[in-house]
Amino acid sequence: MKRYVAGVAVAVGVLLTSPLLAVPAHGAQGPAARPDPELRAHVAVITISPTSHAGRPGTETNSPSRGEFIDRVEWIPDPNGRRLAVYPTGYARYDAPASEWPSAWAEVIRLEPEADHVNMRDQFRCHVEFARIAEPEKPSWNLELWRPDAGYLATVLTQCNP
Repeated sequence: MKRYVAGVAVAVGVLLTSPLLAVPAHGAQGPAARPDPELRAHVAVITISPTSHAGRPGTETNSPSRGEFIDRVEWIPDPNGRRLAVYPTGYARYDAPASEWPSAWAEVIRLEPEADHVNMRDQFRCHVEFARIAEPEKPSWNLELWRPDAGYLATVLTQCNP
């Protein structure tokens, strides 16, 4: 088995189908390290690095509608109900510590006050803490208004889709 350098672990969570997040010895860090997509694990480790997010896609100067974490939000029709597509900045996607999710959620609410529901907040938190690692290049984090308020743990155990 290859030896990996893990960095600073700040959270551990159970995701039954998420890829193992590890930092290869060659220096890549965070979700962008892209471990082998066929490699599956039962535990995801979120790491943070002290490096700047400068130069990452989506980290240019903020416009009035854009925040540090969220580039934009957009309601998308869905047969089951409404879905809010949340487009994270490069910083939120790759570098922001997972512990900053409340600040990121506040940006979502500032951009779209109708999103202020517990079930959507739990889906968002799950995306910040886990899904961005499992799928770092997913264009948007989709929050479905019709999903039940099952609690945060149930939301995580159902891969952010209770």
